[in-house]
Formats: sequence, structure tokens, C-alpha cells
Amino acid sequence: MATTRKKPATATKAVAAPKTATRAVATPPPDAAAPAPVATTTYGPATVVAEPPKASTAGPSGVERRRSVREKLVAPAVLQPSSGDASVDRGVQVQDLSLGGVGFVASEKFDPGEVYRITLGKGPLLLNARVRIVSCNTTAHRMYRCGAEFC
Repeated sequence: MATTRKKPATATKAVAAPKTATRAVATPPPDAAAPAPVATTTYGPATVVAEPPKASTAGPSGVERRRSVREKLVAPAVLQPSSGDASVDRGVQVQDLSLGGVGFVASEKFDPGEVYRITLGKGPLLLNARVRIVSCNTTAHRMYRCGAEFC
């Protein structure tokens, strides 16, 4: 007589992984001028992703002194006395530029408080403005790093 063997029934139960809720906060619209930081929060172990902090130009007191952001720009420029005497033009090398002022390197020292006229660029992209020297520091032998504000 032939016997039939039955396989034992194996009980398998699907175990679902625990669900976590995820929520995105502060997503900027695609046409926004400046992207806002994006923060993602996961319930359970908290995970927050945000923009890294920007480099600060704060002084020793921790207070931000600049009114506008500096943009790196390396270009030749001409400095002349505010009286407009072109016979004493001084060539300088602009290093950075902002809405509030300009930083440049020169081969001669300028005294803080003096007022000059700076000319930068050519043709339709010409900047001709009055500047007041704010700082002038020695960087190398007979080279000076100067900062000036527009006035």
C-alpha cells in the first residue's frame, strides 16, 4: 500500500516595516529670487537638513559691519583727486566691489578720509564715482590694500 506524505504547512506572515511620516518644510517656489533653506523632519529620530552657515564679515564684537555683499572683481581702475585734476591719475587694481564701496590694491598709500574719484570699466559699462578712503594697510613691500566707500 502506498502512503502519501503530506508536507507540514508553513505559516508565513508578512511583517511590515514600521511606517515613518516625513514632512518637507519651507520649499521655495521655482521662481524665487533667493532660495530659502529647506528643512526635512522625520518623526522618530529627528533629521534636519539646512543650508550651511555663510562666512561672516563680523568684527570682533560680532556685529555685521557691511551694508551689502562684496563681489569679487579683478579689474584695472584709475583714481584721481575729487577736484578732477587728470594730471595726477593713479592706477589701481580693483579686487572686490559692492553697492557700498570698493576694495583695491595700490602701489602707494592713501590716507583714510581722503576723497577721490574712481573710474572703472569702459564704454556702456563704466563706473565713475566719488569714494572716501576708509582703510589702507600694507600687504607687501610698497603694496597697499585699501578699502573705500562710495560717497
